Order: sequence, then structure tokens, then C-alpha cells
Amino acid sequence: MKDQTFEAILQAASELFAERGVYGASLGDIAKRLDMSKGTLYYYFPTKDQLVNAAAERCVKGIGGRLMAWVDTVREAGDPEEALNGLCDAFTAGNALRVFMALNNAVEPDTALEQTIDRAMGEWNVIIEVGALRMPAEAAARMKRMLSAILPFLCGLAGLNADVDYMKEAFAALILG
Repeated sequence: MKDQTFEAILQAASELFAERGVYGASLGDIAKRLDMSKGTLYYYFPTKDQLVNAAAERCVKGIGGRLMAWVDTVREAGDPEEALNGLCDAFTAGNALRVFMALNNAVEPDTALEQTIDRAMGEWNVIIEVGALRMPAEAAARMKRMLSAILPFLCGLAGLNADVDYMKEAFAALILG
């Protein structure tokens, strides 16, 4: 029961962070969404920082896991556009990119959140590079050249509330020309 409540809190917090940003979602809002008392919420997360950090770890782990799964499918895809669609899916599943953006926007220097975000971006770039190496040579070379722009580009599209199909189309156009 405790694990289910913990996960429900993280899910509700992530949804509210994606909708309103970290600063726009209070602990009271999160408790209200779950129809629970703030006291129960404080039992699991005594501070908002602890909740934000746990949501960040959950978000980062989810995206990282999907990216690793994507790398395994790149060779099977054969078609570079299909591989790029899979990469987009890894970031956009379950509103993950919007949650990540909200968390990234709340980063303050020298905090656990900053360390989590920085670590994740470094790891994701390495994973994407490994996946790119499995793509046909021309697409791999272009992807490698644009590696530092991939995540900001996708975040920008998510910030515009672009739908996933549009994101895939724009991303493929960026990488494949």
C-alpha cells in the first residue's frame, strides 16, 4: 500500500509539474488531486524539495530506460526515420519531456535537482550517440553533429505543446534534412 501511495503521489506531482510548472504546483494542489490530506503527503515527502527530487529521479529513470530500449531497436528499424521516431517516443511517452522541462526550469545552482538534471543530460547524450552509431552512416554523422541540439530542439517543441506526430516530423526533418 505504501509503495502504491508513493507512486500515486509522484504521478500526480509529475502531472501537475507538467501542467503548471514546479512553482505553480503546491503540495496542497497535489494532495487535492489525490483526494488525500496534506498530512499524508507530508508523511511521504516532508518537503517539496524531496518530492521534486523524487519526481526528477523517476522522470530521468523512465526516459533513460526508454532510451536504452530505443538503442536496442535501432538496428531493427533499418529506416533512419523510424529510428528517429523511436527516439522521439522515448522522450515523449507519458508526458515525460514536459515533466523534464518543468523540472529543468526549477533548477537552482548547487542543488540535488541540478545534479540529477545534469547527470541525466550527459547520460542521455551518450545513449543517443550509441544509438546514432547504429544508424546508416549518413544519418549517424548528421545525428552526431547535431547531438547537442537534439534535446533542446525536442524540449522547444514540447514547450510549444506540439503534438507527438508533429514533433516526429520536425525532428526527422532536422536530422535527415
